[in-house]
Amino acid sequence: TESGCINAPNTDGCNDGDACTTADSCIAAECVGGMAPNCDDGNVCTDDSCDADLGCLNAANDAVCDDNDACTVGDLCVAANCVSGDNAFCDDGNVCTDDSCDAATGCVNTPNTAACDDGNACTTADLCAATVCVGGAAPNCDDGNGCTDDSCDVDVGCLNAANSDACDDGNACTVGDVCAASACTSGAVANCDDENACTADNCDAAT
Repeated sequence: TESGCINAPNTDGCNDGDACTTADSCIAAECVGGMAPNCDDGNVCTDDSCDADLGCLNAANDAVCDDNDACTVGDLCVAANCVSGDNAFCDDGNVCTDDSCDAATGCVNTPNTAACDDGNACTTADLCAATVCVGGAAPNCDDGNGCTDDSCDVDVGCLNAANSDACDDGNACTVGDVCAASACTSGAVANCDDENACTADNCDAAT
């Protein structure tokens, strides 16, 4: 029998010329590309792809990212790095908390015991307790004037309204004194006539 060249197919490793295949091997006398390479560089700030000539490409992007600091917001990718955004706004608008930020957990609003205003004009020395403003003692609305009625309104505070009560103007020679315009107004002059011609009738303001 005649014999000559024999080219038996093998299963050796080879290179199919495509940089986006790995573990190429011979199958049925042809080089067949294997699985795609893992081009993921683990960086959210790059777009991962593959070029048949160049292989893996990791192009920088401007994606939203997380700098792992809970005290920044709006982090963005710049030149393949995650750049921190603005500081987190941790003010909860409550005077009864101290506002701060923890890089691991974010905003922290710690209860305090600061002076505050509970919005009620009929309390004094208000203080914070368990994040709530608690009213203190009632104010002393007594103005020491018998011709006013003393009270308190939650919106405006102490009220001292004029009355028309009976009063004493401090002059023993007037009778029927009454309050008017928050002051004691003298009444009529006392009648001191004892109808005795043998007495001189007069009045002493004190007695």
